[in-house]
Amino acid sequence: MDRIEEAVSAFRNTSIYDEMLTVWNYYKSIENDFSQFEEAFSIRCPDRCGQCCERFIPDVTYLEGLLIAFYISFVEKRDISYLAGWSESHTGCPLFDNDTKRCTVYSVRPVICRVFCSAASETKDGLSFRGCFNMERNLDDRTLKEKEIHIPVMSEYGEKIRSIQEWDTETMLLDEAIISITSKLMLIRSFIDENGDDFTPQAS
Repeated sequence: MDRIEEAVSAFRNTSIYDEMLTVWNYYKSIENDFSQFEEAFSIRCPDRCGQCCERFIPDVTYLEGLLIAFYISFVEKRDISYLAGWSESHTGCPLFDNDTKRCTVYSVRPVICRVFCSAASETKDGLSFRGCFNMERNLDDRTLKEKEIHIPVMSEYGEKIRSIQEWDTETMLLDEAIISITSKLMLIRSFIDENGDDFTPQAS
């Protein structure tokens, strides 16, 4: 059992537990798509780049926010008070460390951060590979077909993460989602501590 799955077990017998494992397992399932594609075409994020992280605050679904909020509070045990009002004065991701040029929640980063560099976008002229600010990629259709490798398409992964959670497909800015969901997680954890396995919170 990996570190995250072990920590998630603190919410066993709750709907929160099932939700976090669902999104975590989805993340693991798509790693193969990208590792094969990146290796075949030598496409991957430049080391310590962070240009996309410095330019926008990601929108996330509830499930993406849930796993990140859990990771920060229950795995890393970090304070999130600095996130209050973040989106009002900052344009970049609050989870990007400008000093080290690293994502501080890389293992549980949301879908957009997983696909931005490597996934293709669908256009009227076919597939386009122009997501990354720091890379030039010219992959023609013939080259793609010759490789016979699954081509990750950005929209497919966005639709999939939203379809996993059919009851709520709305998104929130990452910082706002973390604040809201962390409060919920802390409340549920306190009820679990008081009531043991008898407490089973609802998903929403």
